[in-house]
Amino acid sequence: MTNVQPPSDLSPADQRIVDTLVDAGFDAGAIESPSQEDRARIDAVTRLFELLDDYPVEDGDETLVHATLARIDRHEDSRSARMTFGSSTMDAGPRRRLRLPDFISVAAVILIGASVVWPMATHMRQQSIQAGCDSHLRIVGQALGQYVGDWGAVPTVRTGLYESWRPGTKNTINFNPLMDYDYCDASHLTCPGHEGLFGDSFSYQFQTAGRQPSWGGAKIMVLVGDRNPLIDAVIAGQFMRALTASVNHGGRGQNVLSSDGHTRWLVQPIVGARDNIWLP
Repeated sequence: MTNVQPPSDLSPADQRIVDTLVDAGFDAGAIESPSQEDRARIDAVTRLFELLDDYPVEDGDETLVHATLARIDRHEDSRSARMTFGSSTMDAGPRRRLRLPDFISVAAVILIGASVVWPMATHMRQQSIQAGCDSHLRIVGQALGQYVGDWGAVPTVRTGLYESWRPGTKNTINFNPLMDYDYCDASHLTCPGHEGLFGDSFSYQFQTAGRQPSWGGAKIMVLVGDRNPLIDAVIAGQFMRALTASVNHGGRGQNVLSSDGHTRWLVQPIVGARDNIWLP
């Protein structure tokens, strides 16, 4: 028999670095003034967690939900069949009528089943949409990386100052070179939770000559994210708070793609201390 060594515990210093990364939302750049030793530990722990990104994320599905609903349908069909069989066997004798308490019992069973299945189905659908959205952003990240490798910069279509905030103008026209040169398909530029009421479902960072991001550079910033609700509000002539979450996920949060190729989920549209991803 082979002796299996138990996993070693983290050293106090490594545990402190992990706790610091958790508090910073796994954003190594948000940790202020680490020492040289802490920086080495931060890099080592970050590389360890980045191994999780090597696993491909497949689009979620609703197989379990459909299977659960089908099982409930079979249960109800079986129950109805038993009741029909019981009635047919008593045709020769006195008929037994269904009483009001019987109907109440059936209704209670249905309500209990619905109260259990419906929240579970809703949660699973939300998780499926969130996973599918993240998967599409990863594909967009791969497309941007390949484009930068071929052309030396992220795709940019020049427009006037604040042109993307004017009704009828899409900032996502910057994505056009990715599709024109077959780096990705138009279907990859949408979130599965987007209803399609306002056009594109992903937002691209506002591009200016002095603020064009460097893909894979030292300064990491959010480049692509879920649909910007503030632009939708401007188009509709409505007021909306700057901290409003994207409509793609029912206001629960938004997926974003950073210039280092990583994706993450933000409950609020804030990166770092005060950087609002919706504002130009």
